[in-house]
Amino acid sequence: MQKVRFVNPQKQYQDHKDEFIAAFDDVLSRGAIVMQKDLTEFEERFASFCGVKHAIGVNSGTSAIWLGLRAAGVKPGDDVLTVAHTFIATISEIYLIGAQPILLDVGYDYNMDVSLLEKALTPKTTAIEPVHLNGRLCDMEMLMDFAKRKGLLVVEDAAQALGASMRMADGMVKKAGSFGNAGAFSLYWAKAFGGWGNNGMLVTNDDTIADKARFMRYNGEDRQTRKFFYHSHNLLMDNLHAALLNVKMNYFPQWLERRRQIAARYQEGLAGIKQVQTPQWNDDRFTDIYTNYVIKAQRRDELKKYLDENSVETLISWPSPTYDEPLFTDPKLNAEYGGKPRLVAVSGDTDTLPETEKLCTEVISLPMYPELTDEEAGYVIEKVKEFYG
Repeated sequence: MQKVRFVNPQKQYQDHKDEFIAAFDDVLSRGAIVMQKDLTEFEERFASFCGVKHAIGVNSGTSAIWLGLRAAGVKPGDDVLTVAHTFIATISEIYLIGAQPILLDVGYDYNMDVSLLEKALTPKTTAIEPVHLNGRLCDMEMLMDFAKRKGLLVVEDAAQALGASMRMADGMVKKAGSFGNAGAFSLYWAKAFGGWGNNGMLVTNDDTIADKARFMRYNGEDRQTRKFFYHSHNLLMDNLHAALLNVKMNYFPQWLERRRQIAARYQEGLAGIKQVQTPQWNDDRFTDIYTNYVIKAQRRDELKKYLDENSVETLISWPSPTYDEPLFTDPKLNAEYGGKPRLVAVSGDTDTLPETEKLCTEVISLPMYPELTDEEAGYVIEKVKEFYG
């Protein structure tokens, strides 16, 4: 068995090479570099896929988070409720607006423990930023009910959840990004739907937020009047990237189905290992997309070393909590942004988040991408079983 890659963009490129080259040649032959029809088409298709009115293409998921918070109305001095078990950009973009994050502990599915929202609320809280981790939605029914009762904005960090959905109590099925005031997606190359480099997308059903976001992604300029209305950044998605993503969009639904097939194979193959907990939650309201296939594993670090030695690439996303990073623990670094964030666990305000810290010692991501073969997935399962004997 050759090395089982954690992700394999080379294989996807080879499978669709002629289409990618044709799109590349078409864009450059037309000189269609900035804000051309390819971007417009991709935004329309993306919005339709998510079930929203507007999609605004930007240069990264990080930019999409910042843009969503700003355009939705989060201001300096506000408090924003989010989680610690996430990539640092989720938290950094709150600080960079001048707001303060309040970090909640997570629940059984690695997502925000929404039962903590009341406990975390402050007089300055204006927004919630839920994170849909690993391709599974946060419990958005409970979260949106709380937000509506308290008059809070909701900006979804859906970076890892394009296509994930939840069936609501009224029977309606809604997709990631369509619940709140806005939703931010990462189209980073290693995501379930990634471009060739850094890309991102902001979605919304709010016309005012969409208009603001379109101005703010291009230095605050209204491209029709050539007048400037906001101090902002150049965050625009390149038209060439949009053209290449349009090619990928043709295949994305079948890629999602393949991810679910691989996840089912892992679930069946790993089910008998008592030292491993697989990400199956027995809640049929949710349809996951498995951006990552993350297991909880005893002796996690030893397992990773064993898999590395046996040519299986894996990933440990966050071996320590985000609030233990130097930018929070070094007073000189942290003072610039207003101090260390408040932490909220089941027990109340704490210095640590118990569930978050436990996950940092247990979770490991196995290879997951649509081009992964059944033979390769079987080899991964075999090696995990072998390790635990």
